[in-house]
Amino acid sequence: MTASPVSELLIKAPVNRHFAQLHRDPQSLADAVTLYLQTGLRRGNGVVVIATPQHTDLFLTRLRADDLDPSPFLKSGRLELHDAEMTLRKFLRNDAPDWQDFRHAMAAIFERVRAFGRGTTRAYSGMVDLLWQEGKQAAAVRLEEYWNEFARLYPFSLFCSYMLDVHHDRTYTGPLEDIGRTHSDILGTDEDDRFRAALDAASRDVFGVPLSEMVGFSSRRDSGEQRFPSGPRTMLWVKRNLPSASAAVLERARRYYADSAY
Repeated sequence: MTASPVSELLIKAPVNRHFAQLHRDPQSLADAVTLYLQTGLRRGNGVVVIATPQHTDLFLTRLRADDLDPSPFLKSGRLELHDAEMTLRKFLRNDAPDWQDFRHAMAAIFERVRAFGRGTTRAYSGMVDLLWQEGKQAAAVRLEEYWNEFARLYPFSLFCSYMLDVHHDRTYTGPLEDIGRTHSDILGTDEDDRFRAALDAASRDVFGVPLSEMVGFSSRRDSGEQRFPSGPRTMLWVKRNLPSASAAVLERARRYYADSAY
């Protein structure tokens, strides 16, 4: 059976690829992160996890359920676990990341892991999500930009995540385009096809046409919109061009989405 493009990216994790997933459900996040981590550990890569304690416990539980005990990797130095909030404190200054402090903090981690692993280091970070949820979106975007700068110094792949519900209008009030702009890839989820179909049905009700057919030709190619799956990409277009209609479209889309589950 052929792997999906998302699974293939998580398995291969090419050097200097910086990808993100927007998720509503911690279990869908765990599915993706576990595939990414376990493939790296089995291949001998060094692996860094910077996450909340809750997410770290979820990831480790899933690794054990897949017959991969993390204990030997922790003992060998090939796997390092770091608390996201405590790590942030090492380089936040006045609620914004400081480049020099960030570089020093991350270099210490990556130098250690690189010494024990082989090939490209794999890193997962939930730090940007903590900033985003606290309303510090500019700081989160700046941190993503720092990760891209740091990738010039070390060979690694990076998986970031954001707990954002793309089915709700409030998600699109933040600078979502900047998440696309600062990543090489935005990972889709199993919900995307249903959400796209629900949005098409809703937009036919509101506008008379399925907007997903238009967005590919009209999105600003330099804004990061093109990296999003079709549903969020459609809504970014609506929010920018028809902001007064976005809430109505999403309300109808949620109803169509719920109905499609039966």
